[in-house]
Amino acid sequence: MKKILLTGFTGIFLLLVTGIAASGQLASDNVQPSGDFDPFGNTFSKNAPVDRNSVNARVVKNFVRSYKNVFNEQWYKLQDGFVSLFNLDDIDYQVAYDKKGNWIRTIRSYGESKLSGDARHMIRSIYYDCRINLVQEIENPDDPVTYVVQLKGKTQIINLMIRDGEMTVLKKYARSE
Repeated sequence: MKKILLTGFTGIFLLLVTGIAASGQLASDNVQPSGDFDPFGNTFSKNAPVDRNSVNARVVKNFVRSYKNVFNEQWYKLQDGFVSLFNLDDIDYQVAYDKKGNWIRTIRSYGESKLSGDARHMIRSIYYDCRINLVQEIENPDDPVTYVVQLKGKTQIINLMIRDGEMTVLKKYARSE
């Protein structure tokens, strides 16, 4: 039952990430990830971070174990857990934990230069005229790493998903200048 729920949640989450990334990035040529990630379906405001001391001790312990060199993170309390936002080595991280301190998911947002060679080759071999605008790498305990990639061409914006070595077009948009 738990695996079915997590699989269903992952599918819904990918659709949400794609929709948010697509709608928020049509307006600008210089797109940055919004950081408004909520793995539990709640909303949180970037204006209301909580102090690290307000975060469950198990969450902080697991976070520090995984990210030893991060000290500038921002924490947000959600109804069902916590999320941490930070930047490390020019990669924006969004790391979610449940109330008990269990890791739920990590989303890394970055540009083309940080994308793995295999994934970049797969994209470039088909979409050689497009620029890789944004990559969101989604990792969770029960699924393989998934990449949601936004490509920008002369006339369109394309959102792709790469998972298990397969590439799928999620959505295409006409580009407005």
